[in-house]
Order: sequence, then structure tokens, then C-alpha cells
Amino acid sequence: MIVKKLNLQNLRTHKKAQFEFKNTTIIIGPNTAGKTNILESLYILSHGKSFRAENDRDVISEGRDFTRIEAEVESDEEIKKLTVIFAERGGYLSKKFLINGVARRHMDFASEFYSVLFTPQDIEIITATPSLRRNYISSILAKANKQYRQTLNTYEKALRQRNRMLHDMKIEKKMYKQSDFDYWDKILIENGNFITKKREEFVEFINKSNKEMFDFNIVYDKSIISIERLFKYHFEERASGITLVGPQRDDFIFNFAKTNKKVSEFGSRGEERLTILQTRLLEIEYLKQETGILPILLLDDIFSELDDENISKVYNYISNQQTIITTTHKEFVPKQILKHKDLGIIEL
Repeated sequence: MIVKKLNLQNLRTHKKAQFEFKNTTIIIGPNTAGKTNILESLYILSHGKSFRAENDRDVISEGRDFTRIEAEVESDEEIKKLTVIFAERGGYLSKKFLINGVARRHMDFASEFYSVLFTPQDIEIITATPSLRRNYISSILAKANKQYRQTLNTYEKALRQRNRMLHDMKIEKKMYKQSDFDYWDKILIENGNFITKKREEFVEFINKSNKEMFDFNIVYDKSIISIERLFKYHFEERASGITLVGPQRDDFIFNFAKTNKKVSEFGSRGEERLTILQTRLLEIEYLKQETGILPILLLDDIFSELDDENISKVYNYISNQQTIITTTHKEFVPKQILKHKDLGIIEL
């Protein structure tokens, strides 16, 4: 998969801009020049949302009411025009996804373009809350497997309904019998077990994969959902007002391979960064295995994050797929990358 051209309209600092990409492209410019905005637009095309903004309307240029992202993407010698439009109308943000000008549901659009992004902020996946790790793992599985996307959506809807019932009971707004929960419990158990199974498969893939950048493993701290466990936490759930078992309680612990100690507790920031970068590179392999499509790799400001030895290791991965890299200075780019035979440079 290769992105050939990108047109932006009203996306943050880019009021109107067009870019063309080679197999390896270096985007060079000072901070605030809009380098990461380009990666953000490609991420939106791939995931349907921003990785930076708390609210997707924040990507729209100040004073404008819409942003348009359009790209020519080549896959299996076929070129498709992918378009995402965010438009704000009366305080509501609408999203449109088009393939060759034809509107599609996001669920269908999501399988047209695959990308894997590494940013300096990714270190939080290891160090922050379990919800961030769950969301990260789920985002990979949702890209790789349409059934996972649908199952997770069904599970989350049922979970919201069940939690609403538990909350009503907690505040004594309304009382429910166990029979009222049976329907939602069945949905949660069936869909939750599928989610757990797919997460187990991904963790197994990571743990069995060769890791040239940094050796680690993931411990899947899963919360099984079953009739027995729901019965066990019957009183606690009604007291707390939320469902206490199931995939929404999962965690994923990154450990050193040799010692099994937590990277978040015993690793340096450099080791934490290498761990997540290695995970991102394995993410590419996993998506290729599951979809048959090779994602593009987006690396944001990577040369300031790694030492020379590990930058050399990254170089070995660059030619495996289309790679787009941002940096503040051309001098930061290793000479072997600048000598790449199919290199493009964009200066902002």
C-alpha cells in the first residue's frame, strides 16, 4: 500500500496544501510548521479520527467550519481516491467518508487504508492507565478484523445499557430483577469472550515474534466475563453502579523478556520508548498477516528520540514499507537514509 498524493483543505495550519510522497519521504521543518499535521491527516484517513485532538473539530482551521482530506492511495496496482470531510454545523460535527466520490460507512471505509504511527507521546501507552493500553490494542484489532469492530461495538452498547440499569439501582431510581439483566448478560458474555479470544491471539503474536529493536513480552491481565463471575460480583456491582467484570477491565503489562519485570517500573525512558517502537513495528507485521495489506509507517520526530545505534536499527525497517518521517533539521537524518534510492523530501 502506498499513498501517492495528499490534498489538505482547512486542516490546522494547512489552509490549502498538496503533497506527493515517495517510498521514503522526509518532512523537514521547524516546530509549528505543520509537519505533524500531515501525519495527523494520514492517520485520520486510516482511523477516521485524530490521534492528537480531544475533539475532532479541533483539526479544522481556525475560523473555518470544515476540513477536507483527500489522498490517492495505490494498492494491488489499483489507485483509489479516499476523502474524509469533517464539517461543523450548529455545534454538531459531521463526518463523511468517501471512496472515489461515493459515500461509505466508516466501518467499510476503515479497511481501505492502513497506517501505523509512532510519536514521542506513545510512551504513555506503557506508563499511563490501563484504558489507554486497552484502546491501543483494540485499535489494532479493529483495523485487522471487521468482526472484532462489530463485536466491540455491540459489546460497548450492551455495557452502557447494563451500567445504566446498575446506576439506576444504586441511586434507587428504579429497581430491576435478575431476569431484566439476563438479556444484556447474554450479549456481554458472547461478545466479551470473542473480544478476549482476539486479544489473546494478538498478545501471543507479539510474544512469539522476533524483536530486533527491543526484547519484551506482554502479560495479558484479562477479566473473564461469565455467568459465574457476574453472579459472584452481583452485590458489588449494584453497590458501585457499574459492571465489574469483562474486557473493559483488561490490562496489558509490558515486561522485560529476561527478568519479567515491568518496563513501566524498572525501565528507563529510552527503554520504554524502544518497547513501544518495537510494538509499532510488530503491529505492521500483524496487520499484514491478518489483512494481506502492508500498512504505511509514520514516524514523528523519531531522530530526536533515539540514539545512533537504534536509529540504524530503524533504518533496516524503512524499506520494508512506505515510510514517512518528520524531523526539524535535515542534519538529523542519517546519511544512509538520505542515500535511499526512492527518497522524497518535503521542506516546510
